[in-house]
Amino acid sequence: MFLSVVLLPIFLALGFLVEGPVPLLFPFTIFLAGLSVMLYSRIFGEDVAPLKSQPPQPSGLGTMLGRATLPPASNIRMKGVGEQPVRTAELVKPPSVTEHTTKLLDSD
Repeated sequence: MFLSVVLLPIFLALGFLVEGPVPLLFPFTIFLAGLSVMLYSRIFGEDVAPLKSQPPQPSGLGTMLGRATLPPASNIRMKGVGEQPVRTAELVKPPSVTEHTTKLLDSD
């Protein structure tokens, strides 16, 4: 039915160009087809019950273990107490890809 309303101005302009109501038969036919489908589904269609929202069910994870939260962490270390700083500047530089290839070519 919506499509027939959208097409009506286009075919109405065509009707003025042709000077007759013949082009208006197309949107009228689409409108009747949509109306007949809606009436058929209203008369013979099944009534579908609206979905009811179910209350959320609590998960059984907390009740299984007897506690609702995680235990406190036992391996927390304080920074700066008996700890050496990480030395990232002293990392070995990886060899270049071209160095290995150059060595192979020089040996030939």
